[in-house]
Amino acid sequence: MTTRTHARLRGEEGAVLVEFALVAPLLVLLTLGVLDFGMAWRENNNLGAAVRAANRMAASLGDSRSTDYNSLQAYRSVMSRATGVTVDRVVVYKATGSDGSPSSGSCLTTAATATGTGVNGACNIYSATQLSNLGATYLTNFGTTDTACAGTAWDRYWCPVTRNADQGDPPDYVGVYAVVTYKSWTKLLPTTVTLTDRSVMRIEPKG
Repeated sequence: MTTRTHARLRGEEGAVLVEFALVAPLLVLLTLGVLDFGMAWRENNNLGAAVRAANRMAASLGDSRSTDYNSLQAYRSVMSRATGVTVDRVVVYKATGSDGSPSSGSCLTTAATATGTGVNGACNIYSATQLSNLGATYLTNFGTTDTACAGTAWDRYWCPVTRNADQGDPPDYVGVYAVVTYKSWTKLLPTTVTLTDRSVMRIEPKG
């Protein structure tokens, strides 16, 4: 009886090894998939935090000449924590209300050129190249004066000084929209995933 039991146990051990060899690849794929999805989820949350930080800055500074410069700095500061992410564009735009709708629909659909672009009176669209070359002060790339946007200023399309920050009018709604590309490191997700987020706030009134 004892001899037959030992023989049967040894046979079961072999079966377990075979079963594990069959299941192990699936477990590895599942684990890697969860990790990759978790990384993408983390970067999506990080993007949301960066957009809200930029939007708070834009709403707080209102019609200050340095509004967009400081908003982009806030965005870049938060996004410095990102891994496996490539920035496509950041849009600072005039919203029609708290629902986030842009005053010009093309503001959220137009791709950025290397030198940026925008829609007159509606939005400034900043490229990844611009974000990496903001300069030491906003006067470097955003103009040479504190009171107006020059023809070559990056924020000339919707100049911050033209934004309404007066309590009685009432103040404008300002939105920030960002697009980034997440690159899958396990290749289990699509090779690249486009992540977007936006935030809208009313400009804090001066008085």
